[in-house]
Amino acid sequence: MIGSNVFTLLTELLGDFGIVLIIIILLSNQEVFKQMLLKQEIKLKEKIILSLIFGGLGILATYTAVDYRGALANTREAAVIIGGLLGGFHVGIFSGLIAGIHRIILDPTGVTSLPCGIATIIGGIVAGYLYKISEPENRWKYGCMAGILIVSFNMLLVLIMSKPFDLALDIVKTIIFPMQIINTVGIVIILKITQNMYEEREINAAKQAELALGIADKTLPYFLNPSEKSFEEICEIIRQYVKSDEVILTDRSNIISTTGSFKKEEEKTLEILIREKFNNIVKDEIYYFDYLPDVCCKTLVSAPLMEKNEIIGLIILGYKKKEKLTYTETVLLQRLSKLISTQLELVKIEQLKRTASRSEIRALQSQINPHFLFNALNTIVSFVRTDSDKARDLIISLSDFFRYNLESSFNLITLKEEIGHVKSYFNLEQARFGSKIDIEYHIKGNQDILMPMLIIQPLIENSVKHGTKNKKRREVNIKITTEDIDSVNTKVTVEDDGIGINQDIIEKIKNNRMKEKHVGLINVHRRLLNIYGEGLTIERLEKGTRISFVINHNKNLAFIEAGERYELLNN
Repeated sequence: MIGSNVFTLLTELLGDFGIVLIIIILLSNQEVFKQMLLKQEIKLKEKIILSLIFGGLGILATYTAVDYRGALANTREAAVIIGGLLGGFHVGIFSGLIAGIHRIILDPTGVTSLPCGIATIIGGIVAGYLYKISEPENRWKYGCMAGILIVSFNMLLVLIMSKPFDLALDIVKTIIFPMQIINTVGIVIILKITQNMYEEREINAAKQAELALGIADKTLPYFLNPSEKSFEEICEIIRQYVKSDEVILTDRSNIISTTGSFKKEEEKTLEILIREKFNNIVKDEIYYFDYLPDVCCKTLVSAPLMEKNEIIGLIILGYKKKEKLTYTETVLLQRLSKLISTQLELVKIEQLKRTASRSEIRALQSQINPHFLFNALNTIVSFVRTDSDKARDLIISLSDFFRYNLESSFNLITLKEEIGHVKSYFNLEQARFGSKIDIEYHIKGNQDILMPMLIIQPLIENSVKHGTKNKKRREVNIKITTEDIDSVNTKVTVEDDGIGINQDIIEKIKNNRMKEKHVGLINVHRRLLNIYGEGLTIERLEKGTRISFVINHNKNLAFIEAGERYELLNN
């Protein structure tokens, strides 16, 4: 008799679970629901929504339950456990409370109402805790364990709390096996579905990183040599990668370049539209042009190009048909706008180089070379997928780095500003090399004393460059020290424990005979000589190199008052 009842309950519970499964599958295909589940940090509003969803599924399971002698065999625990394992601790608690309290209120005098309600609430708490200690890829294992334990705990409470005992024992013998099978298998199935969502996200993130890196690699030479033709090539490269029908780059009011499918009249019409809608564009958000004039594209979607926290232009993707970007495509467009914003800094560098002297060009090239930029962009792209906050910090560091280098090379700046530039540079290099490089700042004395710019950073770059080439050591440690010698002199020292500089190079720099290979060091040495009469003091240590120089406040004043202009690199 019990065997027949067990089989009947098993088949009926399977139908009960099927309803829950269908609802969750339908929800999982909704982009909003996907994103709520896939976020590492879920907002309060989203927690409330998830709690209501999974608590509601628990209530639904109660109403569709199979009645056996006053007990309701159901998949309520499964709904609550899934909610906790997907939404976190608070979702588990509140969905458990919703479904558990409802079970008690629905039939307060029922033979199993109280133990089932308590077990449901405990199931939500346990699932929320398991969320904290598990990873998305193995969460189904914890779900399987939770399903077995909570159903067993539920049956134990029935035996302890339900009267008469003979009735409670018969209920437990009959429903424990079907409930454990259906609840546990159901939990595993649904968590496997969500695991596939996580894996899909990782695959998409990897594809985005590959796309962004490919775009950066292909467009970099054109950004370094800006012209009308090069911007057309940039648009075409982007179009091919993102598979749109058109790519448009604009400033605040005019079209800079397109991939060429618009007629002149259409471009003028679009420029009018851009001027009208420009103020509607919001930082870090995409914007669909809701009204399109009679042009070849039926969909235009844009993302802002930023400079100093201000929108300076747009990148616009055009489609000949009505389109709605997927979440993945939306994120790619946002990241693409940040990438282009950074690369546009190179345009300013190129403009500066066109008006600079030959010596300035050589020095800027030694400080900002394409390899450094490419490595920095490569590092940022890798963090886009794994640590978006870190990626944003690195983008800020890269922007600060370029902005600093665009300042007039004849200006004197404060020691504090120069140290800030060093930190921007080192943040980018440390993100690339990780634990292979480290830096210590021992900054004392007058931080407002003036000095020529791009003095300390090339010394740090030299330590990083040669330190990371040392295969015998795992890491290079750098130390920057500043201290006042007296009221007018401040000493700056950069020390590392790398491979050490050759004595021959020290002598060549001292005698002003150094050639192109170590242009950074000779550049710094000569510029210091121009202002202070003394250049770099370079010492080869037992392990590493120590380089120091002295900033003299009075000579700074004399330099400014005389209106002298020093070059970045003497010829």
